Amino acid sequence: MSHPPDQAVAAVEPADTAEATIDDVRRRIAAGEPLVGSLLTHFFRAVHTVDPSAVEDSLAPLPGNRGIHLYDNLVAWASMVAGERVLDVGTGSGGAARAAARVVGPTGWVAAVDPVQEALDLAAERTPPEMSITYRRGGVESMPYLEDRSLDCAVASLVFEELPDLERALGEMFRVLRPGGRLVGSVMAFDRLRPMDAAFMGAVIGVVGRHAPGGLAGRASRASIPDEPQDKRAFADTGFLTVEEQDVQLALVMQDVDDAWRVFSRTHLAHMLDEEGREDLRASIARRLPHTLYLPVRFLRTRRPG
Repeated sequence: MSHPPDQAVAAVEPADTAEATIDDVRRRIAAGEPLVGSLLTHFFRAVHTVDPSAVEDSLAPLPGNRGIHLYDNLVAWASMVAGERVLDVGTGSGGAARAAARVVGPTGWVAAVDPVQEALDLAAERTPPEMSITYRRGGVESMPYLEDRSLDCAVASLVFEELPDLERALGEMFRVLRPGGRLVGSVMAFDRLRPMDAAFMGAVIGVVGRHAPGGLAGRASRASIPDEPQDKRAFADTGFLTVEEQDVQLALVMQDVDDAWRVFSRTHLAHMLDEEGREDLRASIARRLPHTLYLPVRFLRTRRPG
């Protein structure tokens, strides 16, 4: 059965200050301060506080090539079976956790972890009571409530890019996985855009550069996980085997600006912008429509040796 979020783990910024945090970040990155480190972590958590269902409601419904679905294919590539014990890190509104719970069934169990209380509240609300999911508030970097070698699989849907210390997080996931346990994740792979889509996204990035130049720092300036050398080292140094990759695409069909804005208004890029910047972004997108944007998503799979 599902359980309410654990109130005792890893308190985060309350909802009534999240908007103020976002406003503060906007001012700082507009002045050129790089969006990295603790500033990036606070920004991500504040955005998820004010819009915890953004990914599940705007990206997960998009059609994918070869019938790809953001959560179902993540779970399928993990080769889950009934009765397994699964960890979902950065669960958000719980889409991946519920997809896993449908596969492992009542004899299995899903531990779904997220640092944002508002996301966990929404996830619990969306979870049928018969699903065997326990929601926990906290970060993946420290999960003392999970025993060593106690889980069969870990999933991470569009989470790796937001982790402030990827190697530490991978180390904790390695700890809780049994020998042979699998780790499956998904990341955006914008370095694999089609040329026409690269031009479209280049215009979007241009708006961010004009209004929030500090936002074009950190992971925004690096190759997609796991191609960056330091990311490869993080997986290898933790002890995981070579990471397998599968690149897919989600299709965002934009006949008019309202189609586009239903997705773009809920992205981290849009949250970096003040009202003037958001109007500039909307106008820049409108000039390039109609357009079908193929969003590149990379599924990653590795396992603990054994």
